[in-house]
Amino acid sequence: MEKTVVIYKSKHGSTEKYARWIGEELSCPVVGTKEFSRKDFALYDNIIFGGCVHAGGIMGFDLIKKNIRHLEGKKVVVFAVGLNVMQKETRMQLREINFDKKRLQSLTCYYCPGAYDPAKIKGLDSALMKMMTNMIEGKKPSEITDEDRLLLKQVEEGADLTDKKYIEPIIAEFK
Repeated sequence: MEKTVVIYKSKHGSTEKYARWIGEELSCPVVGTKEFSRKDFALYDNIIFGGCVHAGGIMGFDLIKKNIRHLEGKKVVVFAVGLNVMQKETRMQLREINFDKKRLQSLTCYYCPGAYDPAKIKGLDSALMKMMTNMIEGKKPSEITDEDRLLLKQVEEGADLTDKKYIEPIIAEFK
């Protein structure tokens, strides 16, 4: 049987939640990026990497980017977790920013909506969220989409959009 591992980088817990769900479904180890080293790639045929979206980047994805040549012949799948990753524009930006090198462009990336609790956001993260809301609120009223309105509401009130259904296509790839 092929050996599979789920590696994740989580900031507020949503990515870890998805990673653990995937690990349960596939009966495979789930490891944070801090506990995983480059030499560990040799132990697995299948690599599932999950990272939370932060300022347009997929956190922890450098582990894959820097080691992509060591992953030749392995199945590598990525999932990105964020509050608005279901928006087409967000997905396009994530692909553009994170999968910019030729070897990365062929990787499959799934998107899983996360959770947001405004009471837990501080410092730079708070400033980034304020910049995003200011950008949306600065649009002409006719340019503000329903998706924008929903995102503003979720940022203001908080939201938990995590759902096990979003891992189904990932699981299907490995069963």
